Amino acid sequence: MRLALVSLLVLGLMAPVSAPAQECNWQAGWVKAENAKAGNKNWDSDVVMRFSADFTRRKEVKRVEGYFDQASIGCGQSASLKIMGARSVEVSLYRIGYYKGAGARLITTIKNAKQITATQSTPPGQYLVKLKSLGYRSTFVPLVITGQVPSDVTFVSSVLTWQAYNQWGGESLYKGADGQRETRAISVSLDRPYDGDGSGQFRYMEQPLVQLMEQLNLDINYLTDIDLDKTPEINSASIVLGGHSEYWTQAMRDVVEREIYEGTNLLVFGGNTAYAKTFLIDRTMNERIPYRDINQPESLFMGSQFFAVGIKKDLEVQGAQSWPFDTLGKAGKIKGIYGYEADTAMGTSGPGVEVLARSTISPTEKGFVAMSTYYAAPSGAGVLNLGTNAWVCAMANRCPWGHSFDAKTVQQIRKVTTAIIEQAGREKIGNWRVPQIDIPTRP
Repeated sequence: MRLALVSLLVLGLMAPVSAPAQECNWQAGWVKAENAKAGNKNWDSDVVMRFSADFTRRKEVKRVEGYFDQASIGCGQSASLKIMGARSVEVSLYRIGYYKGAGARLITTIKNAKQITATQSTPPGQYLVKLKSLGYRSTFVPLVITGQVPSDVTFVSSVLTWQAYNQWGGESLYKGADGQRETRAISVSLDRPYDGDGSGQFRYMEQPLVQLMEQLNLDINYLTDIDLDKTPEINSASIVLGGHSEYWTQAMRDVVEREIYEGTNLLVFGGNTAYAKTFLIDRTMNERIPYRDINQPESLFMGSQFFAVGIKKDLEVQGAQSWPFDTLGKAGKIKGIYGYEADTAMGTSGPGVEVLARSTISPTEKGFVAMSTYYAAPSGAGVLNLGTNAWVCAMANRCPWGHSFDAKTVQQIRKVTTAIIEQAGREKIGNWRVPQIDIPTRP
């Protein structure tokens, strides 16, 4: 399923005029070449990382904030930038990657930019655009530059989930302006900044994983979940999801299920994935419906599904000699990694799965336990669900629920993640790593 694709993109900042025709050409190995360039170690030093969905607790200070009228753009396409809170603004474009440990590369800085156009000048990727103005606190604005690139993996950024929790302006799909669930919004606009530091949930739920993938020199096609809603061809060996991809449209789910059917691997580094069906109309996101409430539980294509919130459990490896946990050797336990939300295959419908790991359980506990699961589709696609939304944020020890992890735990998580990503460019992982079924097919 790995196709040669040719990417789009680069950024050119200009006044809001129609973009010229562009041709962008990225060849295999472009990620390695890009990350050989010098990065900017202090790229985020003046933007303190603040978790999203935290509007009611953040200090009221003057901020320069903004948003784009699109979550992603391709070659020759432009995104308009709406800036709020200041008149004179320095706009700096940073591409997130490895860059010899620096983490990002400055593409350009332009005063009072109103528009960004993708061209050959910058490669595909996740960008954080820094807004800086004298007398104001700086913030980021996320933007994905995407395109058909010769790729090992397609990484999908979960902007719909970010917006569901985004408390900017007072209301999210979870809380109202008074911080109470009873006053929550039934729909939210995408035309607004993110709360926290402006980057949505990217800096803790996706950035550590993106930087590791780029460090390992995989060629990556970057998309957002809004792009998936437009039913594209994926053209990669694997689809990769980060730590929190809860909100899916029906079209998104149809694309992922089709790709698994055709042999594309699905690697989920999160928990509570694909739980909520949402409806995207223009730039408005509407109320959620749990997929299991309409007889489409997410376990049907992932093998396991969300079952618990507010937990913190140790992970115990079940097959210490098997990929991907064999990299831990005899150290078959990772402390506290299941939670804040976690998944299980118990009590669900779906294909037979191998339980790669499960949570510890005390003698007094009853019921379901958290699990990391794996199965092979008839197409040969491998579907791996780590089953916890702490996995990616723990890679950088920056989880939003007060959970923290020691150096050994962080190292263990990064080892297992590396073992998975090193195989992410392999076609039909299920034919290479045949699962040993622990929980049989469930109707």
